[in-house]
Amino acid sequence: MSDNGGILVESLCMAVALHSLRFKNPGAPVLVVLHGLLGSSRNWSTIGRTLQDRFDVHVLDLRNHGSSPHSDAMRWSEMCEDLQAYLDLHELESIELMGHSLGGKVAMRYACERPEVVERLVIVDIAAKPYPPYHDNEFRAMKRIPVAELANRKEAEELLEPMVPDWALRQFLLTNLVRDEASGTFRWQVNLEALHSSLPHIRQNSLLETDHYEGPVLLVRGANSDFIDDDDANEMLHWFPYLREEIVLDAGHNVHVENRKGFVAVLDEWL
Repeated sequence: MSDNGGILVESLCMAVALHSLRFKNPGAPVLVVLHGLLGSSRNWSTIGRTLQDRFDVHVLDLRNHGSSPHSDAMRWSEMCEDLQAYLDLHELESIELMGHSLGGKVAMRYACERPEVVERLVIVDIAAKPYPPYHDNEFRAMKRIPVAELANRKEAEELLEPMVPDWALRQFLLTNLVRDEASGTFRWQVNLEALHSSLPHIRQNSLLETDHYEGPVLLVRGANSDFIDDDDANEMLHWFPYLREEIVLDAGHNVHVENRKGFVAVLDEWL
């Protein structure tokens, strides 16, 4: 089976057991949320709690992120298999699916592969297109820090600052810095090497030309974000004929953080 960025033999797909945060509402429609690159389920916990009154919310850690297992591979089909394995484990046959950035790319691909499972799809600030190289500087900065020698988190921030001058971005990156319980030393929770080497692949369009999903799709765009252009929504009708775009004011790429109230209002109206 072909996969953007290379040839993949389907039998070689090895799913990993994804970690999740669950905001339980038994009997309610199931909403599965996928975070972006270098994010984790923790970044979406406030949204999960906010939506818990309407949905049984499962916020997943993608492979190589958060508390999910590490793997050298980051192919789209493998990440979709991870999601399917999670749904099988929890006996979830019908879901609403929401993905941000990298998670949005996985969500788009999964919805096209398993349209019978996905009732509705929400894509948060990412388009179905290839992107120029990004985040390489941040990965290089994180890899240069001798994390095992750190005395505290403040020291890590000070070492990051010359290479990552944006305060908010530094705080986001540092959410991945954790202290190892056994040794007491710091470590990066994400699989830095695998993610960094996978950048050329994951910046590509996750969809094949023949992919198609005819369910309802909401594309949420941050008004100040440079990840989506004005004509992207129209181009995405090729794969998603029932796509609707909504723009959240006063928000950039991390719409759910920068204008949480506006983001939730858009979801409330649509979901």
